[in-house]
Amino acid sequence: MIGVVGNAADCAHHFAVGIVLPPTSFLPYRLLRLGLALFAAAALTAAHAEVHLSDARSGPDPELRKILVAAIADADSFSDRFDAEVWLTDMSRRLSRQVPDPTERLTILKAVHAQATLAGVEPELVLAVIDVESDFDRFAISSATALGLMQVMPFWVPELGYKDKNQLFDIEVNVLLGCRILSYYLEMERGDLVRGLARYNGSVGKRWYADRVIERLRTKWFQH
Repeated sequence: MIGVVGNAADCAHHFAVGIVLPPTSFLPYRLLRLGLALFAAAALTAAHAEVHLSDARSGPDPELRKILVAAIADADSFSDRFDAEVWLTDMSRRLSRQVPDPTERLTILKAVHAQATLAGVEPELVLAVIDVESDFDRFAISSATALGLMQVMPFWVPELGYKDKNQLFDIEVNVLLGCRILSYYLEMERGDLVRGLARYNGSVGKRWYADRVIERLRTKWFQH
């Protein structure tokens, strides 16, 4: 331990900062100011990191929570004017093997088209994400405990006022949340599809997930 030698002002300063330093007579004042500035910058960086979590698996991001709450509040006012009959017929044919029930298939496609459009995301990209995430199994549960079609994390249940995690198996709820979460991370990455998808999946810094989604989009869910 370094002993403190110096005047009362030195001692008071050391006590307030919580750092044991040599007396200012032995430490240039400019160097002291630089050290304190770096310490303050590090504290601000840490605080910022706590506010904006890195990906969709890390926990409920406060900013994202505001977006989801607003989307849920407006859900009842969404009009169901689905005029993309050609799109619906085409995508229904492509989805028939994975979802044989025509009623369930139609529900998924209408939810995807409506919620993706409202979130500013291409519906075909959302279909590719669902394909990779859950293989269109609405009751899918991952090893990380993510649930449903778009594999939404259950920590959103209490955050958004839902009764229990089983509500994430509801097609409309799951797709609404998944589309907004995907849109949030794409916007965070300024439209960079690879990085945005990695954040959605919780694989930041890796390409394997984004490559799978993009390949599925290119070969299966492309638009004519």
